[in-house]
Amino acid sequence: MKRRDVLAAVAAAGGTAAAMAVLGALAPASAAGPRPSLPPMAGRRVIILGAGVAGLVCALELHRAGAEVLVLEASGRVGGRCLTLRAGDTVRELDGPEQRLGFEAAPDRYFNAGPARIPHHHRGMLGYCRELGVPLRVLVNENRAALVNGLPLGQVRAELRGVVAELALKALGAGLLETPLTEAELGRLREMLRGFGALNAQGRYRGTSRAGWAEPPGMAPGRRRPPIALAALVDPELWLSADFAEGVNYGATSLAPEGGMDRIVAALAAALPPASIRLNARVTGLVPNEGRVRLHGQPEETAEIVISALPAPLAARLEGLPAARRQALAELPHEPAAKLAVQAPRFWERQGIYGGISWLPGADITQLWYPSEGFHAQNGVLIAAYIWETGKAERFAARTPAERAEAALREAATLHPELPGLAEHPVSVAWGRMEHAAGAWAEWTPEYRARHHAALAAPEGRVHFVGDWLSQLPGWQEGAVASAWHTLGALG
Repeated sequence: MKRRDVLAAVAAAGGTAAAMAVLGALAPASAAGPRPSLPPMAGRRVIILGAGVAGLVCALELHRAGAEVLVLEASGRVGGRCLTLRAGDTVRELDGPEQRLGFEAAPDRYFNAGPARIPHHHRGMLGYCRELGVPLRVLVNENRAALVNGLPLGQVRAELRGVVAELALKALGAGLLETPLTEAELGRLREMLRGFGALNAQGRYRGTSRAGWAEPPGMAPGRRRPPIALAALVDPELWLSADFAEGVNYGATSLAPEGGMDRIVAALAAALPPASIRLNARVTGLVPNEGRVRLHGQPEETAEIVISALPAPLAARLEGLPAARRQALAELPHEPAAKLAVQAPRFWERQGIYGGISWLPGADITQLWYPSEGFHAQNGVLIAAYIWETGKAERFAARTPAERAEAALREAATLHPELPGLAEHPVSVAWGRMEHAAGAWAEWTPEYRARHHAALAAPEGRVHFVGDWLSQLPGWQEGAVASAWHTLGALG
């Protein structure tokens, strides 16, 4: 069962609070620490498969401990799914046409096709940014001026609070509160509910300026937006989207590197000695008990320690691993998430939207992300689709890049009718079709984790395994750090 299916089921049974509690449990807030303390490793050679975040973190910590490190990366760049695209860059999926970015060459014109935010409590990633001098900016993850099915997010949240507060106040009046309270305590609770929901003197919700203005005040007092009908508010698509930032990994403050997420992996790579990373080195197999690594068209490499930082679907293809491990790796479900970005004039800022996310949960595109930097520049890069539900992502991936752009802009026009006529240089990435990823993140079920996780996390001879997919934070860079630190700690 996928995360959104779980949330919908819980919401139907227990409401918004229950759904958000489950969201927190599905994406725990656990930090990566503690950082391992490695013994001196001078004279020991380590080969690392994959130059994504987990592989580069392992390489840096082992290098600091004195080991000779060689990182073998099958593609022509470092970063793995930490992929930032800029003017002139190209991207190609399996059997697909090459897409070349036509964005303007400007500091804020980039597309984070993979990870795009770092929660404030992801201390491992933020620690490396601090150590390596990667400048950060605030990412506007939630914006009350953004839209949910065409309604302002701030209005939806204000209306939900008003309705919940009114119902709770009525429940107090009916004596439905099980916890005994004194009359004074009940009075304070009633006052809290009136303030929480902006209720009137009679305890009714009749609208509030928190919901925004139909006509903003100036010299005249202004006119508030009329309340949203209750029938619309109880739509799970509306309130689950509006409560998105209540998830522990999605609330303020979120951060991102200035100039693109790949600034982090570039800094990690730059902290290693020259020639520590070999690009275009595709690993085909292993001899685990001997620490031998077989390469396509290149001589074998051998080391005392081998660390596989490959995504699970790619590790499953390595000849020499036991058949049971390869099968478990191959069968671990992965989400085929996808994104599409366009360059466009910043018309959304003239509508009062500065960063943040708008929602069309019933459409395939699901989310639109507005840029959190370059405010008031002429143009900006808008993520016009962020899709993670399996069926939607698979439909998106099956289309050509041109068909994706046409379909995404048609759906986005529901929120921004002007966008199809203004958008240019569309580029898309479907992670299930990316050769060196084969998916966006692992989607463990409790049953699959109980049955296979311990065996998949265990070493195989001299070969150790790391990656966000092994952590409790699959899909997050912090999960990659956590896994790397865990495995390095076992080496010590």
